[in-house]
Amino acid sequence: MFGLEKIASKIEIPPEGIGADLAIPCFREKPEEVAEKIRGLKNPLFASVAVVGRYVNISFDLNALASVVLGEVAETKAKYGWNADGAGKTIMLEYSAPNIAKPMHMGHARNNAIGHALANIYKANGYTVITTNHFGDWGMSLAKIMLAFQKWGDRAEFEKDPIRTLLGLYVRMTKEIKTAPELEDEARELFRKLEGGDLTLRALWQEFRDISVKNFERVYALFGINFDLWHGESFYEPFIKEAIDEALTKGAAAYGEPDEKGGKPVVVNLDAFKLPSFLLVKSDGASLYSARDIAVGRWRLKEYPQAEKIIYVVGHEQELYLRQIFKTLGLMGYPEEKFKHVSYGVVTLDGKKISTREGGIVFLEDGLKEAIAKTKGIKEVGVGAILYNMLSMGREHDIAFSWEAALSIQGNSAPYIQYAYVRAKAILEKAGTQSPADAYSPILAGSREAYLLKRIAEFPQVVRQAYTLDAPHIIATFLNEFAQEFSRFYDAVPVLEEGAARALRLALVAASAQVLKNGLWLLGIEVPERM
Repeated sequence: MFGLEKIASKIEIPPEGIGADLAIPCFREKPEEVAEKIRGLKNPLFASVAVVGRYVNISFDLNALASVVLGEVAETKAKYGWNADGAGKTIMLEYSAPNIAKPMHMGHARNNAIGHALANIYKANGYTVITTNHFGDWGMSLAKIMLAFQKWGDRAEFEKDPIRTLLGLYVRMTKEIKTAPELEDEARELFRKLEGGDLTLRALWQEFRDISVKNFERVYALFGINFDLWHGESFYEPFIKEAIDEALTKGAAAYGEPDEKGGKPVVVNLDAFKLPSFLLVKSDGASLYSARDIAVGRWRLKEYPQAEKIIYVVGHEQELYLRQIFKTLGLMGYPEEKFKHVSYGVVTLDGKKISTREGGIVFLEDGLKEAIAKTKGIKEVGVGAILYNMLSMGREHDIAFSWEAALSIQGNSAPYIQYAYVRAKAILEKAGTQSPADAYSPILAGSREAYLLKRIAEFPQVVRQAYTLDAPHIIATFLNEFAQEFSRFYDAVPVLEEGAARALRLALVAASAQVLKNGLWLLGIEVPERM
């Protein structure tokens, strides 16, 4: 930020009344030495650099700042705020990961929102981003749905509404197993046959898979999401055995005590790392999800060695499990440090965690369409409201979803921010074509123009901070505050009034519209031209 990155690890925007535009805390360094380094930059934007207690305070030359910042916004437009920190670097980002034969519900909105926003944020910080959707198209959960379809499925009902039909069958099977546990064994036997290549079961599996992917794609289209890789769990099935063999060969795993039939489980012992031990293979020879996830991580490292990080956007309840997986890959000789878990809290509805097992869920597709309908059919506003509701709070917190909060047009909502953008565009349209000013009229310290300019100048640092912390809510918070500042500016300043200040004020409006649009894009939210 303004050439300070190598001098200060933390740069703060002090509250109004401090008499400075930037503040650098110096609790481990001598503030006088830091101040001298900053003065040595000879940055023409800095009017003064002063030491106040343990802080170095910097004040801008507002007129120089206006020329540089407004000029940069006008030149870079949709790329204002972007940087090249990650130029030449690649990350792989896994998110979404729904299960086939089940609907995505409102709880999935948060994973999709965070993953899509992070992909945009990393791109804005110069990275090449490879997105992957590791959707669940294998395993016992699917076997139970297939068994339920065989026992109780109605083909005509399925043809009419396949996903809702399969959800109903899954809910029924879950209830039936509680009183008839032998159904669990039947499902296990069905899965064994599926793994063995049974042609009838494979055909049914393929049908469920194809229908589910089409359903996913409809929802992703509403979000504006695309994935570079669509690799379901079944894709990695051929790599599981060699992953297990390698774990055994390299000593990351070992055979456990045999059971009464002589079968030996494959165990990963992580006691030395204060992590629970876990199984890769059960004593009956059946591999577990953990073996598949080892195979997934191994495949990604081999196929994408250029990836600096492989990021998993997964709920916080999987934190311990992923630590076990990453540590095991490390014990196998792979670079454990390349793996990163970006966790998030759950979304609750009526005080309960949303679960397909119990039914009574709100389909994500239905929720998005209802949001669009509630916002007068404006897709950008309806979908944006849902996305912002999922992103405005720090991802470590749980969210209690409510339509009232999501669709509010008051502060701290997407419609409020989008309205600020629409209002800015309306001002520019009313002003007509403006010739660029050679020099803007002077900006007074403490004026609404000065406050708005400094917030515009702050945006690139916000983009960098959101990337550093994997925190989309930082951008959401900034946009809400920025929309409020723009509203104060608009209410206090006669923007269209003829005079020396008109060119500056219109340039501030244009820059504000660009910041709002760019920031919302980072969150995966589009802007409407009318509201």
